[in-house]
Amino acid sequence: MIEIGLLGSMRVCRDGDDVTPSAPKLRQVLALLVLNANSLVSVDQLCEELWEDHPPFSALTTLQTYIYQLRRRLLLATGQHGAPFGSRPPHGFPALLTRVGGYELRLHDKQAVDAYRFELLVERGKAHQRTGAREEAARTLKEALGVWRGPALVDVSSGRRLSAWSTQLEERRKNVQEQRFALELDLGRHQVVLDELAQAFGAHPTHEAFAGQLMRALHRCGRRPDALEVFRTLRGHLVDELGLEPSLQLQKLHQEVLADRGALTAAAGRSRTAAPAAPGPRPAAPRPAQLPHDIGDFVGREHQLAQLEAFLGGDRAGTGMRVAEVHGPPGVGKSAFAIRAAHRLRPYFPDGQLFIDLSTVGDGSEQLTDVLSACLGACGIGREKQPSGLDELSRLFRSWTADRRVLVVVDDVLAASQLRAVMPGGAGCAVIATNRYRAHSLSTGRKIVLPALSRDESLQLYNRVAQDRSQREDRGAVHELIRMCEGLPLAVRAVAGRLAARPGWSAARLVDRLRTNQRLLLELPAGTQSLMSTVESSYRHLSGEYRELLHLLLTRSRPRWRIDEVRALLPGRAADAETLLEYLVDVHLVEEVLPPGSDPVYAVPGLTRQALLQLRHDGGGGLAPGGPAHGAAPGGAADRHAAARVTLLKTAAPRG
Repeated sequence: MIEIGLLGSMRVCRDGDDVTPSAPKLRQVLALLVLNANSLVSVDQLCEELWEDHPPFSALTTLQTYIYQLRRRLLLATGQHGAPFGSRPPHGFPALLTRVGGYELRLHDKQAVDAYRFELLVERGKAHQRTGAREEAARTLKEALGVWRGPALVDVSSGRRLSAWSTQLEERRKNVQEQRFALELDLGRHQVVLDELAQAFGAHPTHEAFAGQLMRALHRCGRRPDALEVFRTLRGHLVDELGLEPSLQLQKLHQEVLADRGALTAAAGRSRTAAPAAPGPRPAAPRPAQLPHDIGDFVGREHQLAQLEAFLGGDRAGTGMRVAEVHGPPGVGKSAFAIRAAHRLRPYFPDGQLFIDLSTVGDGSEQLTDVLSACLGACGIGREKQPSGLDELSRLFRSWTADRRVLVVVDDVLAASQLRAVMPGGAGCAVIATNRYRAHSLSTGRKIVLPALSRDESLQLYNRVAQDRSQREDRGAVHELIRMCEGLPLAVRAVAGRLAARPGWSAARLVDRLRTNQRLLLELPAGTQSLMSTVESSYRHLSGEYRELLHLLLTRSRPRWRIDEVRALLPGRAADAETLLEYLVDVHLVEEVLPPGSDPVYAVPGLTRQALLQLRHDGGGGLAPGGPAHGAAPGGAADRHAAARVTLLKTAAPRG
């Protein structure tokens, strides 16, 4: 039998013996495996947790050593490589199984972990509350909170993933405390929870719910001056740290205490309906509503929209902040999809919606600090009250969002470090990030991959933009236009927009123009973008080794490549070929095709290929073998990734 404690100092007992690992890295690996018990934890995730963006050359070997040491110290059963996912360890014994691409800690009874035991008790308490059994609900929630022995993961070194887990667990703990205090006050037991409320407010002096509950408890105990002092303390922290006034609900409660209204001092045992709820954490005005206008001619993506709405919307109790990353090739419509999804999700986030465009950071025209400062300004925090450094601004943003339900759309993310800087802090918040890179960077989240539009969807979009011209045009010419666009919404909008702006042109004429001038389709604008500009934006951040490989792929006539053929293009660097290809696939400049029963093959998509060749011809993108990357991370980082055989998001830091 094994027992694992993470809510406080790490504690691992096996059959009554303390087998807690003492080495910091072992504790990190174990904690991440435990928090994802009975699920696969990939090698990428483990390496990122241990070494962030800088894994050593021996990363895989070192990780395998850690896994071996955990198995031996904790007496965990082993599994064969590629064992069927979800299989149970023999006789219910805990096991640390080797899976394809990672490892899985199998626990027959997850209640052996205090974090899972806490969640089970919380759900039980909420079930009692739904049936009206308030006494039992309060007792069960108190028992759940008693599982905690201190701050989550307090003595475990934390990388990005464990830090996110720690924040999520602490937010969950605060939410449960708030629910339990509300029940106790509703039952008239203000004396019972007075000390605990004072302790909770002391630990979280900007938490309005704790402040309101403490004010009610003090006032019911006949300590009106102390209740007013709580309000003064809260207001002082909010003004000094966030530049905000207390919410209207808390101000109303303050006036009730000043007036010494009898409802607050009702006898504890008096029969009554539900007591007035403690003031919830509501934002001060303004409530930001920054989403760009919804796109009226949006087409398709219903499956992906439903998937995203189910993940980010609905009942969010106890789930923590959710992150969805949207990615796909240049021109596939990531921004339009994110905006459409955000408008559908607005009712779930009443405290505001923020839109953060990072394209100006990627091209160097703005600093990330300026973008985040403007975001805080939209939240009502003037620039004169803001700190100057990026880390301080990020902390202020997390503080402002900590007790709110805000949707944050982050468009055109270039690097994981950018996204981390603008992440909200509240468990009730959510993030939609559009990412031209297939990021492997976040501790929790959902990845939405946008494919090209089908021919029918492309035709539907064409008709909406070109005002149903296809019904009056040569059908063959219209279908040829659609074929040329390769299902990319940006290209379809561009050709349809050109015809809408040229009523005298026919689809057949535009087809002839595009055949004789392939550059025209790449440079036709759709709004503020063209396909050429989006490909160039992705390309210019590549370092020399990736540009060199692209150069070799583009200057050969072969349309598709096997991995052994790519290795042959890189004499002396054949060992790096797969890692370099994986990264180009991750940035959607190369396409990976998986034929049934065969090894994968790689190709540069048609329009992307044309754009890259045009950049090389013009010299505008610096497309040359070994050329320096504009704003790219140094090549040494890629070498480390290749040596570690781990595909991690390459951090290309914003310029400046």
